[in-house]
Amino acid sequence: MHIDENKRFDKRNVAQNIRNGIITQKDYEIFLSKLPDASEKLFNPEESITDLDEIRLKKESEPSSKKKGARKKAKGKGK
Repeated sequence: MHIDENKRFDKRNVAQNIRNGIITQKDYEIFLSKLPDASEKLFNPEESITDLDEIRLKKESEPSSKKKGARKKAKGKGK
């Protein structure tokens, strides 16, 4: 059976891959230990309102997604 190397440790496949002998529990633990720390991305309910406002302002200032432009083009093609 072909296993995509990028999906060997995908959380949806890990249990099955361990059962089928594709990876070992130790391989999985090593993989997890090498992942970067993302604790700064966790939501902190004690954040001040000003911090949340800054985040909203950053999101609003980001350019709009390409999907919006694609929808407008798709509507124009049918005319």
